[in-house]
Amino acid sequence: MLTDSKIKRLKPPLNTKKPDKYSDGNGLQLHVFPNGRMTWIYAYRFSGKQKNLTLGSYEFMSLAQARMKHLEARKALANGLDPAEQKKEQKIEIDESSLFKTLALEWLDSRKAVIKEPTYLRDLSVFEKDLFPYIGNSPIDQIKGKDVLECAQRIEDRGAQEMAKRSIPLAGRVFRYSIRKGLIENDPTPHLQEALKPRKVKNMARLDISEFPAFLHRMDRYHGNILVRTALQLMTLTFVRTAELRMMEWDEINFESKEWRIPPHKMKMDLMHIVPLSNQAIELLESLKPLTGNKQYVFYNHSTAKPLSSNALLCAIRTLGYAGKMTGHGFRGLASTTLHEQGYEHDAIEVQLAHKTGNAVSQAYNHAQHLQYRTKMMQEWSDFIDGLRHNLVPFPKNKRA
Repeated sequence: MLTDSKIKRLKPPLNTKKPDKYSDGNGLQLHVFPNGRMTWIYAYRFSGKQKNLTLGSYEFMSLAQARMKHLEARKALANGLDPAEQKKEQKIEIDESSLFKTLALEWLDSRKAVIKEPTYLRDLSVFEKDLFPYIGNSPIDQIKGKDVLECAQRIEDRGAQEMAKRSIPLAGRVFRYSIRKGLIENDPTPHLQEALKPRKVKNMARLDISEFPAFLHRMDRYHGNILVRTALQLMTLTFVRTAELRMMEWDEINFESKEWRIPPHKMKMDLMHIVPLSNQAIELLESLKPLTGNKQYVFYNHSTAKPLSSNALLCAIRTLGYAGKMTGHGFRGLASTTLHEQGYEHDAIEVQLAHKTGNAVSQAYNHAQHLQYRTKMMQEWSDFIDGLRHNLVPFPKNKRA
C-alpha cells in the first residue's frame, strides 16, 4: 500500500524512458516518469485482455482521490462494464465547457479589458480562421502537440509565416489557461515552433515613387469590394498603419476641423494620434457614409459583421498585380521617403507617421507644434498624389515655411 509520505520520497527513474510502477493494491498503480510526472493508472483485465485506465495526475489527484476513482472503476468492472469504454462514453457526453473553442473564447474574453482592440481582433481571427476549424470542437485533453503543429503548418503553407508562428503560442495560452482550471496537466506546444521553417528577414516591400502612378491607375479601377478600394485610397493619403485604418470609427472623425483623432489604446505607442484629413480624404469618407455611416466602424464589412481584415487589403494588392512588390506598410515608407526628399521637416514627418520621438512631454508638444504644418503638408501630399495620376509633380516650393 502506498502512503503520501512514501509518494513524496519517490524519485524519477534514471537511464530509461519507461516509468517506474508502484502498486497500491487491486490494480491501482502510480507510474513515475523520467520527467518527474506521476500518473495514477488502474490495471485490470476485461474479456481476457489486459487493459490500463488513466485516472489522473498526482499533481491534481491525491492518493485518497485516486482510491475513490479506482473504487468507481472496480464497481463498473464488477457490473460487467469496461471502465475504459465507460470513460469514453462519458467524454462523448461531456458538455462544451471543455472544448478548445470554448476555452479559447473564455481566455480571450478575460484579456479583452487589458489589451488593445486590434490585438484582440487579430488573435480572434487566428483562432477562427486557422485553429477552430481543425481543433475547436475537440476536448482540450484530447489535443496533441502534433494537432497544433498541423494547424500552424497549414498557415505556413499559404505563405503566412508570421501568422503560423503566432498561432502556436496562442494555442499554448489556451492550454495553460486550461491547466489553471484543472482540466489538463500539460501544455503540448513548447518547442513546436522549432518545426516551422526559419523566417527570412526582409524589408517590407514597397514601390518607388516612379512606379506609383501605374499603381494608382490600377487601384482607382479596382472592381472588387468598394470598402477595400476606398481603404487603399485613404491609406495612400494618410499613410497610417493598416490596423489603425481598418479600425477607424466614425466618432473619431471631425468633419468640421478635418481631423481624425485616434485614441491611445489603438496606437502602437499608446499616445493619441491626430491625422489631418485633406479635402480628398474627406471626400472619400463622405462617399462611405451611405454604406457604413450607421455602424461603429468606417470599414465595416457587412458580410462578416466585423471591420475589414488585413488580408482583404493584401489580397486586393495581389489582385492588382503587386504581390511581393507592395504591402500595407509600404505606403508609409513611400510617403516618408518622398516627403523627406521634397524637403519637408523631419520632425513633422515623424510625428505624422506616429513614430516615437523623445519623451512623453516632447511628443505632446510636437503634436501641438506641428499640427498646422502637418495639416498643410497632408493637403499638399494629397494634391501631389492627384498630380501623379496625371503624371504631374505639384509639390510647391519653400515647404519649410
